Amino acid sequence: MITSNHIILATCCCLVFGGISFKFKAVDLSGFIAGIFVGLPIIIFGGFEFFFILAFFFVTASIATKFKYAEKIRKGVAEKNKGARSYLNVLGNGIVSAIFAVLYYVGPTYFNLNSEIFILGFLGSIATAAADTAGGEVGRLSKYKPRLITNLKVVETGSDGGVTILGEIAELIIALLIGLAAYFAGLGGIDMIIITTLSGFIGSNIDSFVGATLETWYRRFGNNHTNITATIAGGVFGSLLYFFKI
Repeated sequence: MITSNHIILATCCCLVFGGISFKFKAVDLSGFIAGIFVGLPIIIFGGFEFFFILAFFFVTASIATKFKYAEKIRKGVAEKNKGARSYLNVLGNGIVSAIFAVLYYVGPTYFNLNSEIFILGFLGSIATAAADTAGGEVGRLSKYKPRLITNLKVVETGSDGGVTILGEIAELIIALLIGLAAYFAGLGGIDMIIITTLSGFIGSNIDSFVGATLETWYRRFGNNHTNITATIAGGVFGSLLYFFKI
């Protein structure tokens, strides 16, 4: 049951975590504000276990972004603003997970669906965002040029839709870590770890595919649209895997 005390505590938690993120330049001011709007519904409707997963994702994403940042600068592929994420990036990676948190709360009542379907949707979307970020940031450090996911032609480092073996390994590992974090948070069992890992890995590769196609073909279809599309795909895939017991 949602109470005023729960909302106040959730707000304080978001402000503290967002403030720390801003202090360490993981987000800029707009990213800090957007993070509150993403974090609040996740805590209010999903609980602090959900927020723990979101925070875990954000910490790992920040570490991946800062990892060997100087080398990325030399390659010309480092994130702008010293890696501090803006509101567009925060919303692009987190808005879908917030929606799944709301569905987790209202789904069983209004749609007569098992709440675990939405837990796996939440985890699939978060794992996709985490895997995509880690894969992109770590993959940029590969000694070998990436290949376009659609035709495997060699492209320049940082190209939309480019993938590397190093990046793919990073995606798989970080998706697994999200699953393990959820397991230790008490959100599910071994099957949940497997589904989360698969959803995150597949979702992050869908991100690469969309980046190589829609993002390249249409000027108005930017990276944040790609992130939203991929996290929707990862979340839906996680829900479907659970629903059909695959």
